[in-house]
Amino acid sequence: MKRESIVATIWLFIAGYTAYASYQLGLGAGGRPGAGFFPFGAALGIGLIALLRLIGANRDASEAKPATRPEEWRKIFAMVTGMLAFALLLDSLGFAICTFLLLAFYLKIIAAQPWQRSLIFASATAVGAHLFFDLLLRAQLPRGLLAFLT
Repeated sequence: MKRESIVATIWLFIAGYTAYASYQLGLGAGGRPGAGFFPFGAALGIGLIALLRLIGANRDASEAKPATRPEEWRKIFAMVTGMLAFALLLDSLGFAICTFLLLAFYLKIIAAQPWQRSLIFASATAVGAHLFFDLLLRAQLPRGLLAFLT
């Protein structure tokens, strides 16, 4: 069994256990998510990704190659830096602005998309995430610079 298959299988088991434990906590009802709602959703996402990786690992005969070129390491560093900046600036700038900046940064620097496409997609995603979490789920997210809108 290939290394990637083993890792994907382990993640599949972790996702299954997490989904079960989250379901035991309660998923909630309607507009009131329970304590297990977000971990359950995350477990489903992890399980889906692990399942897709497991299927792909069994189809693909070639082994994945580690990052060796300088531009690959630059992208890895940019990803970690973006996540760290998001975490550090979340309270002061707010969820919507941090989400916009993170996605615009990722799309421009890592995915090498044009500025216009990066800014449009980042704006749409930040607005969509705000609508979903703030208005639909009524989650209390940091507002930061946009606190005057409440």
